Amino acid sequence: MHSSEPSTVAQLCRSALLFLAIVMPAGSALPAGAAGAPPVFGKPYLPTDAAQVLQAVPGTSDPAVREMKILRAAFDRNPAEFPAALALARAYVSFGQQVGDAHYAGYAEAVIAPWIAAARPPVDALVIQATILQYRHQFREARALLRAAIKGDSRNAQAWLTLATLDMVQGEYKSAAIECARVAGAAGFGLGIACSASLRSFLGQAQQSIALLEQLEQSSAGESAPFKAWIEGLLAESAERLGRWTDAEVHYRQALVWAPRDNFLRVAYADLLLDRQRPREVLALLADDLQSDTAFLRIALAEHALGSRAAARDAWLMSARFEALTQRGSEFYGREQVRFALDIQRDPRTALALAERNWQAQRAPWDARVLLEAAEAARDPGAASEVLKFVADTHLEDPVIATLAARLRSGAATKGAGTR
Repeated sequence: MHSSEPSTVAQLCRSALLFLAIVMPAGSALPAGAAGAPPVFGKPYLPTDAAQVLQAVPGTSDPAVREMKILRAAFDRNPAEFPAALALARAYVSFGQQVGDAHYAGYAEAVIAPWIAAARPPVDALVIQATILQYRHQFREARALLRAAIKGDSRNAQAWLTLATLDMVQGEYKSAAIECARVAGAAGFGLGIACSASLRSFLGQAQQSIALLEQLEQSSAGESAPFKAWIEGLLAESAERLGRWTDAEVHYRQALVWAPRDNFLRVAYADLLLDRQRPREVLALLADDLQSDTAFLRIALAEHALGSRAAARDAWLMSARFEALTQRGSEFYGREQVRFALDIQRDPRTALALAERNWQAQRAPWDARVLLEAAEAARDPGAASEVLKFVADTHLEDPVIATLAARLRSGAATKGAGTR
């Protein structure tokens, strides 16, 4: 399969790279926070240097942009033909996920809308619309469309994998196991094993996950670049579950060889670097990713860690981005908003409220982590009780989460003893 086409494997792998999906609860702008915290959005920021770059946009020299222009022209010539609409919608979704820009999901939705409104929408239209809703974290609506797609075509691999992705993100692991098996039946051994291996990494079986993924890695010479990037990314995540930071970094670097511009991979690698106290490398890694909100937050976190002169400016810009999303009613970036409130604004109470709301939508390891971090910072171990139970019940392996959980359990025990 050619990477220039929205192939089945490429689309499946792109969907699968959203396991640690982004979400931002709708609501009011972030408050100012503790003393000394950077201000939130309020009045315009005026650059003092005319050469200062505030945001970059994709240029026509980008092959993916050129492809979208070609597909757009083909669609404009034949707007009533579903294959032209589907190809363009898939290209928009793929590019939006690649660069971390949600606007492209909206473009895709506009293109596919007439077919979604039909009495009997095509299965592929239902799947691409569900992918868009998943990206926005409208999970209930996405599930309904995926179930409808599967009813129309029970062997639609992308529908099964997207449904498995939703269940992993929301901690519904029993359902995800069934759906991974259906992926294997519909798309073959490789995708099914990769799906199951990823699931194992959330269930205290990261070593088994690595063993399965390494087998796929060794036999992937003839596979597409998106597939290879997906496997390397899953290996990196599984290595992180076990605290094997060097191994995780090797896999992230290899994944970026196969998918050098993938926003999810770059941001995940940046998080590893931030955890290892290497903020300067984050700035170098994400220097060309200013258009991505998730990447820009990591830039702001790195600037803040370095005490850079750009830290206040970038905090302001990040806050303005959150405000713009809120005004549009976007349900994105809850996890990122928690980290912004906690690590930059130093406002643990706001961070905890945001984390609790985010936990109701998704339950990936990072969602557990930010809630535990916020509960500890807010000195409210009781607020972590649901997450602590989830971590124990699922046997989640993660050295950072394990350390946080131990401290919070100790704090809750101490607080309980003091009230008796």
